[in-house]
Amino acid sequence: MRKTIETKSIVNYSKLLLLTLAFTQTSYAQTPDSTIEAKEKLVFDGYYRGRIDSYNGVNKLSYGDAAIDSKGNEIGLSNDTFYLHQILAGFTYLPAMNWEIKAYMYDSRSWGSSLEPDDFLANKGTADEYGASYYDDHHELHETYIRKYNFLTQGLALSLGRLNLEYGDRRIFAPGAWGNTIGFFWDAAHLSYHVDKNFIDVWYGQTRTIAPDDFSIVEKHAYQGAGLYSHYEKDSFKIEPFAAWRNGLFHEIKPYEKAYYAGARTYDESLGFIYDATYVKATGSYGEKDIDSYGYVAKVGYFFDDAYKTHFTLGTLYASGDTNPSDNKKGTFETPFGSKTGPNYGRMDIMIWSNMRDYQAMYWMNPTKDFSIKAAFHNFSLAEPTDHWYTFGYKNNPGNSYTEIGNEYDLTLKYQATKSLNFTVIGTYLDAGDFITKNNIAQNDATKLFFQFVYKFSSKSE
Repeated sequence: MRKTIETKSIVNYSKLLLLTLAFTQTSYAQTPDSTIEAKEKLVFDGYYRGRIDSYNGVNKLSYGDAAIDSKGNEIGLSNDTFYLHQILAGFTYLPAMNWEIKAYMYDSRSWGSSLEPDDFLANKGTADEYGASYYDDHHELHETYIRKYNFLTQGLALSLGRLNLEYGDRRIFAPGAWGNTIGFFWDAAHLSYHVDKNFIDVWYGQTRTIAPDDFSIVEKHAYQGAGLYSHYEKDSFKIEPFAAWRNGLFHEIKPYEKAYYAGARTYDESLGFIYDATYVKATGSYGEKDIDSYGYVAKVGYFFDDAYKTHFTLGTLYASGDTNPSDNKKGTFETPFGSKTGPNYGRMDIMIWSNMRDYQAMYWMNPTKDFSIKAAFHNFSLAEPTDHWYTFGYKNNPGNSYTEIGNEYDLTLKYQATKSLNFTVIGTYLDAGDFITKNNIAQNDATKLFFQFVYKFSSKSE
């Protein structure tokens, strides 16, 4: 056990746990229509998530049995098994027609990990150091806002406060909920205009940092930014244009960053032939360099009209890398405010959407209405050998130009035991490629195993 929890923390945690065990869950992805008379004006809800993570040959900050990071330091252990907890609780209150108030807190902790919260500090040891913990975030503000529906006109909603902004397939805007801490929360002003299933959302604000014992809303934030996300559909056709502006707020040591993004996603997930395509272009400046990068996703497949809801897809994902680190252009693509973990880039969580190529195949089915199986294959490589493997920061040794990260095999099982309780088991294996073995990063393959349960609670009546 790597942590000693102080008495005060135990008392605070116990109070939070007792509070949340009083209620059961509603969905956070949907917001109630306050123009309709609600059955209940006040609902307390939330969830408890527990997970056992078992790593072999890799950890979150280094690859290989020796656990040597990109700077040559031993960090953590490569064979870690530990427990993660995440609890969320709060309330939704509808004080009057067209008004909504939400207030939620969450708490994330880890027990048994060889990595400490300080191991995850961004820009460690510099004037630009800030918290970016992956496992621990104590007594932190979750989604908390006041919202006015039909603001100025019918269909327009204004929200002010801490916002959980998640859109589309979560690549462009999403907090990143698979990690034990939650990533991009916005403290922002947000406007949303809906007509039937179509909408356009715009907002301006700042994104928080993640330090376990700091209350982020009063700390310096990581980014200032603005976003636009829209959705239009007709029959089975859907298109989602988007744009973003990102301004880095830590730049005393780091280069000053001001990035602009524009792109769109189009998809059809109805029965029969299915597809999903995204393109995004980034411009702007990073210190003295001009940003010139892009990323795309292209997937096709088939959704069978059978009892098992069988799908399969084939696809490729790409994010540009920097072809010449010494010139005046920054060619490395970075997602503006999207999720960096979870199923989008493999369940091993060794790739992010920067200097990467992924050839993938996926198959999933529901043997019963409560049980699903998903199998996936990924062939991962670097887009440019001159750039880094950005998950860990490794790069080719002088004279090398290897790009192959390896082949990843994933299996995900999900079971909905009751309306309130679900289980997920994930197993994943990486067959290490030449970039890893021939640069002497490591000579081993890697595996991870996850066992997770989520219990949802809410005071809302059935």
